[in-house]
Amino acid sequence: MRTKNRTFLLSEYMYSIPYRGGDMEKSLLEKQIFDLECLLLQPFVRRSAEKIAELLAEDFFEFCSSGKVYRYKKGDVFDDVNTPAADREITDFTVRELSCDTVLATYKIIQNHKTPNQKTYSLRSSVWKCFNGQWKIIFHQGTLTEKP
Repeated sequence: MRTKNRTFLLSEYMYSIPYRGGDMEKSLLEKQIFDLECLLLQPFVRRSAEKIAELLAEDFFEFCSSGKVYRYKKGDVFDDVNTPAADREITDFTVRELSCDTVLATYKIIQNHKTPNQKTYSLRSSVWKCFNGQWKIIFHQGTLTEKP
């Protein structure tokens, strides 16, 4: 597996996001949603209320892998100090169009921990909606699973 960097624009800033996997010969929409999902895993985004507000719809909610329900409030941040994005690998990423302005993204995450050979596996799904040309996530669910 090789690591590449993808560069894209978030607000007025350019960022380079690493991702692992084979060649991404997928639709432009799928690549765009993949980039947005990667952004949500980045500590510099998760610690910024402004950047989070650019990506989350005002009525965003999540069924967390802990079993809790989270409802977004403007100004929220996600402190991700202990697990930097480089410790996660996205696999089996797909996007399904639900309507002309709404898509469902599904994928798996393998999270590597500091202890060698210790990993957490989860299934993920997100619903993204395009508001005036800007994609925002409206729903997310993470479900812990056993090693595939």
